[in-house]
Order: sequence, then C-alpha cells, then structure tokens
Amino acid sequence: MEAIIYNVILIASFLFLLQKKEDTEPYFPLKIIGYFLLGSFAFNLNQVSLPLGFILYLLFFLPKLNVHVKRTAAVIGVFSFILVHWIFPFGLNQWENRSVFIKHDLGSVYVVDFQDEFEGMKQELSLENDFLKLEDFKVEYLEDGSMKDLSWQLVQQDDNSFNLYYIQYDFDKSRYQVRKSRADTWLQYDRLTDAGRFFENLDVLDIKDLTQTKGSFSFYVIQSSGERVFLAEEENRTDFFVSNGEIQLLNHEQLPVEGYIVSTFAMKKMEEEKDDQGRIVHESFEGTESSNYLFDVEFGE
Repeated sequence: MEAIIYNVILIASFLFLLQKKEDTEPYFPLKIIGYFLLGSFAFNLNQVSLPLGFILYLLFFLPKLNVHVKRTAAVIGVFSFILVHWIFPFGLNQWENRSVFIKHDLGSVYVVDFQDEFEGMKQELSLENDFLKLEDFKVEYLEDGSMKDLSWQLVQQDDNSFNLYYIQYDFDKSRYQVRKSRADTWLQYDRLTDAGRFFENLDVLDIKDLTQTKGSFSFYVIQSSGERVFLAEEENRTDFFVSNGEIQLLNHEQLPVEGYIVSTFAMKKMEEEKDDQGRIVHESFEGTESSNYLFDVEFGE
C-alpha cells in the first residue's frame, strides 16, 4: 500500500510539474524526478525514518534554472516521505489497534459456557484455532453467581510477529471490549496453553459446586496465567487434575507434576474503612480456600 501511494504521488507530481517549466533545460523531466526522489529519500535510525534527502537538498542544492519547479518537486517529495513513513503507518496502527465492541449478555457464572464464549469471540474476530494461545484468564464473581470481572488475552502468531487480543467484559454496558495490538516478540508464547484446550478443560469444572465447598466469602476468583508450570512440593491447598473430562484428586505421592493450572480461591475481607457518611472508602482482602486444577498433566518419576 505504501508503494502504491508513493508511486501515485510521483506520477501525478511529475505530470503536473512538467507543465510548470520556466526555463529551457536539458533532461528536465529526469531532473524533476531526481528532485522528487531526493526530497523523499529516507534514512532509518533506530527504526525511525528521517528525511535525510530533503535536508541534503536544503544544504547543498542551489539550482539556477527552473528553481521554483525543482523546489516544488523536492517539497512534494518530502511530503510523500511524511505521508508514507509517518502518517500512513500511524493511521494504520491506530486502525488496527482500535477497540472492538461486541454486544453480548452474560448471565450467572454458574450457567455460562466459557467454551461457547470463546468460540463466539473467535467468530466475531475471524480468528483461527491454529497458533492461538491463551494468557491471563480471570473471572471474579459473588456467591450468587453474578460476575464482577471477566477478562483474558489471546495471542496469535503471525509469521515473525504476534497479534494480541485483550478481551474485557463491560458489565455496565453488557458488551465485550477487545483491544488489539501487535508485538515483534512474545517470550512466553511457547509456554502458553492452546486457547481451545484451556476452555475445553475449564468447562469441566463445576463452578457452583467448588464455590459451595469453599464456603461463604466476599467474592471468588478463578484465574490462570496460561503458562505451563511445575509443582514439586505439597502446599497448603487442595490440588486436582483433569483427565479425560473427569476431575481427580492429586495427592503428594504423585508429585512432582507439570501442567497448566486453573487456580480457584475465595477472597476474605480483612478490614474495612468508612467515611463520616458511612460510605466504604477502603477495603482489603486476603485469598483463602485455594485449590488448583491441572490439565495436560505430566507426572514425574
């Protein structure tokens, strides 16, 4: 696209300036092209394009014939440089990274099918399963099942770069907001779980049952970094693993294990401060009743 824009400006300016000839001069058409190319010549420094050609024109080129026409050619050249190297990439980046809003109603966390949510998101964003990884999934909800927060990120490899889709649900407006960005590297990509595989295993969990098991608290959290982890020591929590669509208890004799983890825990209110009108101005919470659910598990020797 940049090449097309550049060539259109070059041809249009060449045809226009040919008619503005003031003095008889040999090779005039070639000189017009030369001044245009000089004005548009770019020098890249640390991935930043600079108009080196136009700077050289201002410092060293003092034409004696058709001065106005040649100056115009150089100015149009530097304009094409600005358009192609600065304005167009900036506009394209803004367009690609614009937020996408997807109207959608979500019910209780106890009935929502997260795999269906994922499939719907793929369809809305025209994404394929190939090379689509998941990162930083999180849902917060109350004991009655109403959700407070839902977000996750999808990472897609595209040749030598990565497309990032940050997905956040806006409960006030009943819609998803998707912010897209692009990165040259994503170091943890190879350690992330396949997105489809993650949601397939997440739907195995009975969220209502595991919530009731924890007891009554301020709110509850289900989250996963999406990265493959290694567990070697038994800690103060209950661990399970998902195998063939069934949940099994993981005991310390089976450690160490490696797999992808979905962490669940309750948030217990530790302190609360109110102002003179009785409004809460500060709260602090502590995680408790933690349990992990692992999938795609590999058991150590």
